[in-house]
Amino acid sequence: MPRQGTTDANAESAVRLFRAMLDEKAWGLDEAWLAISKLLVTCEIWEGGQWKPFFEAPVLMERNNYKLSKSGVANRYLADAQAIRQFLASALAVPDGEVCGQIGIFFQQPGVSRLQPNNLRGHAFRSLVAETLAVFGDPELDVQEERRVHELFPGWDFGNRSRDARVDITVLRHGRVVAMVTTRWTYRHDRVDMIDEARAYLPAARNGNRNARFFGVTAEVGTARLKKVIDETVAVHPNAAITRLVHLNPAMPGPVIGNNGTLAHLMSLTDFVQDSWTWK
Repeated sequence: MPRQGTTDANAESAVRLFRAMLDEKAWGLDEAWLAISKLLVTCEIWEGGQWKPFFEAPVLMERNNYKLSKSGVANRYLADAQAIRQFLASALAVPDGEVCGQIGIFFQQPGVSRLQPNNLRGHAFRSLVAETLAVFGDPELDVQEERRVHELFPGWDFGNRSRDARVDITVLRHGRVVAMVTTRWTYRHDRVDMIDEARAYLPAARNGNRNARFFGVTAEVGTARLKKVIDETVAVHPNAAITRLVHLNPAMPGPVIGNNGTLAHLMSLTDFVQDSWTWK
């Protein structure tokens, strides 16, 4: 079934750009990560109410992580960003020096370009993941965004979760919850809310469907941050609340920056969508 849209006009704008890009370039599921990257990754930072260039490399972590020595040598985080830029250049089939001009398309839109980007990016990422699942996943699934958890599971006590707490993406098959998805473009090591959400919500979902699953989806590139969630997934602990941590493209935080094998249990966006046929 098609994704049930949200009332977030900017997120819906990102989805329209995504669909137009897929059509224009004849891209499919294997390129969905690249389309999302073109929309949401930037080589600029938001400062003083406007976008400003920043080291001519993708900014995928907090800005203060990226530094040059007095002699002009990039630190590890900046070197990683430069490696990711080269990876994107190869994927886009453009010269390395042209990548920054090819990405961040969502933030160049007239209704968006003057707005603080953090919430915009997070909401757009959620809707783009939901749209990818709806377009390329099992067509029998109903993909919904921002469902109130107390409406999904009436009568359940979710501890200190807000009365208005919502699940980023809820996936149903014939009216029954088969998967819940939390999306985080990036996250801090000391604030990994998706772990708490999984522990709070999955018991309620499994009360009605013992096969219900919980996924986290991210574009985070910090190794320690990713490992913290991976270590709370079924791939590591069979009884964990999180089924898998899904990455936009695991190559970026993995072999592209030299993490060979460290993040082996990351699931790709492509595999996540293909797995949807098994959600019962």
